[in-house]
Amino acid sequence: MLLQTLKNLVKPALSAHSWLGLMLGAVMYAICLTGTLAVFFEEIERWEQPLAASYSELDPVAAETGFQRWFASMEAPEDHLYLVFPSTALPMMKVADSQASYYLNADGTMGERAYDDFSHLITGLHINLHLPERLGLIIVSAAGALLVGLIISGFLAHPSILRDAFRLRSGGSYRLRQVDIHNRLSVWAAPFHLMIAVTGAYFGGALLVMGLYAQVFYDGDQQQIIEQAFGAEPELVQTVRMPEIAKAYGQLAELSPGGEPLFMILHDAGTETAFMEFFVRQPERLIYSENYVFNLAGNFIQRDGFLDGPAAKQIVYSVYRLHFGHFGGVAVKFLYVVLGLALTVVSVTGINIWLAKRGRADALDRLWAGFVWGLPLALTLSAPVQVLLHGPGEWVFWLSLLCLCIWARWQIEPAQIRRRYQLGTGLALLFLLLSYGLHFGASAFQGVTLAVNIALLLLALFFLRAALPSAAHGAGLVPADIVSAGRE
Repeated sequence: MLLQTLKNLVKPALSAHSWLGLMLGAVMYAICLTGTLAVFFEEIERWEQPLAASYSELDPVAAETGFQRWFASMEAPEDHLYLVFPSTALPMMKVADSQASYYLNADGTMGERAYDDFSHLITGLHINLHLPERLGLIIVSAAGALLVGLIISGFLAHPSILRDAFRLRSGGSYRLRQVDIHNRLSVWAAPFHLMIAVTGAYFGGALLVMGLYAQVFYDGDQQQIIEQAFGAEPELVQTVRMPEIAKAYGQLAELSPGGEPLFMILHDAGTETAFMEFFVRQPERLIYSENYVFNLAGNFIQRDGFLDGPAAKQIVYSVYRLHFGHFGGVAVKFLYVVLGLALTVVSVTGINIWLAKRGRADALDRLWAGFVWGLPLALTLSAPVQVLLHGPGEWVFWLSLLCLCIWARWQIEPAQIRRRYQLGTGLALLFLLLSYGLHFGASAFQGVTLAVNIALLLLALFFLRAALPSAAHGAGLVPADIVSAGRE
């Protein structure tokens, strides 16, 4: 009786295991793909707002005037207000709180409303899967920790993987091709993949470790740990007044020779304890910034000590730039995109191999193909909604992806799903480019905006070419075959 009961549980247990494996693969794929796109999130944000006036030289007095005018217009300012300075990727200045942001013209007058919803859709999906921030961050970090284990165990489980690093059996069976692609890309980019996995695991893992550490050593008070790692807030009592930004900004050249001011945060805005904190990127250093604190009168108070503090403190504050490739200029960003795509392909081919080993094709294969190729299509469909209409692009993305996965579930074969979704993505990209050009006119063909549009055009041509039936059967490997989620 007991034996029969156990036997009856085997089949549903195996089914549950298969579905859980597919869900885990889907999460990993979504994180890797959006992480690759997020490398250029600043350029995407600039592409979203081509009408905003661009300039590289900052007038501190104009910045102060614009910020103060915006601050004075608020009935109840939030605790934290931001002033973002011009940069190479975003050659403009803007003010922001958690509700809205506005670009400032070079003379400090209010400019265009700053929309960065689509870039936030991409980064939000990568960082927390659009879940509540802490929960999503922990899940994504857990995926990073799992990836560390997969990388290490992959090398241990395949002792000949290094010897076969350049072996590619393109003429073999579907499963062998997937195995070779998976193993080759895993070996060639292993140092990068391991670095991405470790730094990705850090973000949410630090929250859990900090919480446990605070419970054991500080009676649950996490603020003490935050102050040790990131610096304590100054204790000020002053007459509430407008922040003298220009005076403080003028001292940064002496305090941080060669530094690049990134942005300023007005903490505790509108209170007697308010203070300004300037984030300044340091030349030839991987740390995100050194931070300089001023009171409202523009008098220097302290710096947070990331530049020459304890090694652990410097390492913690270097994780962000290392993870997203925001160091070394555009060349490093392109390198991160290539290696990030390799990791994305590794994630997809890993699930492809697992599905192929089962020796049968069923709903799992079709759902996986629908998700793999539905994700870029859903992102493309959400882009015009957010960029051109400033509508609920996040809802469009998730509803589109859900419908595409459901529709794929009832199709005949994964290869057919792949070609149809590739075709849909290519056509959707062309529609996006056409509508973008009509909406923004000449501004669509200038600077960073033009570069992004050229990249989108090339991407559209890739998807259209990959959707052709002949693309899957030509001599040698082609892109459609490399990342195929279906069997020919």
